Amino acid sequence: MYATKCWFCCIHRSAFISFGGIKQAETEADYEVVLHFELVGRFNLPHLYCLHQRCIFAKSREPHMRRVLQMLCVVVVSIGVVFSYEIAVSVSAQNSQNTLMPHSAYEPPAAKDAASLTASTKASPPNLLTTSEKTNWDETGPYAEVIDLSHKLEAASRFVKAINFGTTPEGHPMTALIVSKDRAFTPAAAAKTNKAIILIQSGIHSGEIEGKDTAFMLVRDMAVTKRYAAWLDKAIFVVIPVFNIDGHDYFSPYHRVNQNGPRSTGLRENAQGLNLNRDYIKADTPEMRAWLALYNAWLPDFMFDNHVTDGSDMQYDVTWDMARNQDIAEPVRTWINVRYVPELDRRMAADGHGVAPYGALRNTPSGKREFFMEVFTPRYSHLYSAVQNRPCLLVETHSLKSTRTRAWADFDIMRNTIDIILTDPEALRSAVRTADLTLAAQAGNPAAPAVYLAGKVSEQQSHPLVYRALKLGPYKSEVTGANVNGYLPEPDNIDTVIHDKIDTTVEAQMPLGYIIPAAWKVFADELVLHGVEMEKITTALEQEFETYRFSSIKFGTTQNEGRVMVDFDAKLVKERVAVPVGSFWVPMHQRRARLILAMLEPQAPDSLAHWGFCNSVLFSGGRGGREGAYLTEPIARRMMLDHPDLRKQFEDKLASDPAFAADPQARLMWWFQRSDYAPSNAGRYPILRVWQKTW
Repeated sequence: MYATKCWFCCIHRSAFISFGGIKQAETEADYEVVLHFELVGRFNLPHLYCLHQRCIFAKSREPHMRRVLQMLCVVVVSIGVVFSYEIAVSVSAQNSQNTLMPHSAYEPPAAKDAASLTASTKASPPNLLTTSEKTNWDETGPYAEVIDLSHKLEAASRFVKAINFGTTPEGHPMTALIVSKDRAFTPAAAAKTNKAIILIQSGIHSGEIEGKDTAFMLVRDMAVTKRYAAWLDKAIFVVIPVFNIDGHDYFSPYHRVNQNGPRSTGLRENAQGLNLNRDYIKADTPEMRAWLALYNAWLPDFMFDNHVTDGSDMQYDVTWDMARNQDIAEPVRTWINVRYVPELDRRMAADGHGVAPYGALRNTPSGKREFFMEVFTPRYSHLYSAVQNRPCLLVETHSLKSTRTRAWADFDIMRNTIDIILTDPEALRSAVRTADLTLAAQAGNPAAPAVYLAGKVSEQQSHPLVYRALKLGPYKSEVTGANVNGYLPEPDNIDTVIHDKIDTTVEAQMPLGYIIPAAWKVFADELVLHGVEMEKITTALEQEFETYRFSSIKFGTTQNEGRVMVDFDAKLVKERVAVPVGSFWVPMHQRRARLILAMLEPQAPDSLAHWGFCNSVLFSGGRGGREGAYLTEPIARRMMLDHPDLRKQFEDKLASDPAFAADPQARLMWWFQRSDYAPSNAGRYPILRVWQKTW
């Protein structure tokens, strides 16, 4: 008869109210508990809000608390009093602060009606509405609601299947929805339909969460209210409502200082403190390993990754990014730039949205402000999809716009994209398959063009853009004692140019394949996570192979996503190397050829070498020249006499590198590393490039 709802959660803390008063698990806890009783006539519903991070009462079985609530309700109803009051109990070592919610100075006029979003909510059965819809986008529900709604949608439509595809570090099931008119709920069954596969992913940064609700709304509109039922004639959908599940339920109003709602949100990182949107290549997290298995099984033709962006205020309510230059293979690149992006911009503008590519204005040496896109690498979702030859739309709704506006923008950019794809789904599917075949066919062909691995935004290439900013107005700050610029609700349309082309900085020829020595199975294990095909070598080999020699080695000064990354120069060399039985042959005649290059070519920005998978080779082999100057100096002096070519290189380095010239130990090491005393594997990349298979 009496219900208690807890919408917010606490991190590693618990507190509850009983007859004895407040109990708290940790004295340093800093949060607020608010009991809000709404009692109207003979109907009463106690609401409990915990305004910090993890659920206080949802897992509590405190009988005293339940009895207190029930007694209060019974007394109020019996005397016919109608009232509403709040009890605020501060449980804090410091004074709590009220949440200051930022707001944009400009909301798109069409956001007032948010027609498509409103229509979806209006058409829904009440039991399939999300918390966000029921609270006018003021709150977002816990992960328990994701599981509950998934099963309700499954019960409401035979076209929906809820699956668990993994387990988080904290033991939560990872839920996804498969939506198929053919009830093709497995990758094998889906492949037989010849329909496009579309993946919708939300909540990888679980504070940026509207995509969770809009994804549910689209599933509901496809399978239950049938507003978009026609999509299922041409496509199958794989929907991940929340990727960062553990981070999702660490609710707090203080996680997103730059975001306008909802009232409380989860964390950017997972429970291990790792950013899942930096983990696509190294796959350190259980969540990412589960995701890779799902992705490589279904191999979607198109993917959405829903986010909320940060930064300056502006007129735009949504920005986007996707690989569209050398960073994605042809003919997918042409499909994106010719068929997709222009039509997306047109449709979004027609719906009343301000939409722009993801990037920022920068001051150039000429004094002009110009717009520059960003160049991403495969550690990020949309560039990981790109090295798999598949387009992914990174959706970045604007953090200062209202939660409802952001949800409307997210709903429409997905809705319009799906409509564009399904106008001619075979055009996309054909482009993807052709890219797979074309890249694989380049393997072992030295005349084939080099494959892009990294780049930078082109300073020279640009084209006109009217950037829709907002005017600034200064005000005097009591805090800083200086003027602070604030945004005004006045458009500032800047005639400028956009730099959205890439200059290649790193590329590589594609060999016939790679050999991973048995001792470096860690590389093979990583490739297996990504679905790469390989085989064991059953014969010992000793021959000349291509590999790399490292120099100018620099380790990161701080950790990066739980690892210490390393930078280096890598010089391609040919050396005679012994390969033991049990090593791994990785052929490049496979559709993941570009992904393999991104992982195994050491100079690629997200290579396993850069992520620290072979740091030991950088200084391996005994003492490595640290025997003492009294031993190594005579060796160096003799080499100077015997090798005038090396002496010339040494003198050139002295002249060009003052720090090197001033470091006696570095000068000795330079000679030692070129001597016969240096270990043969020191500084040599363990992975071998093969152009002709001889075994």
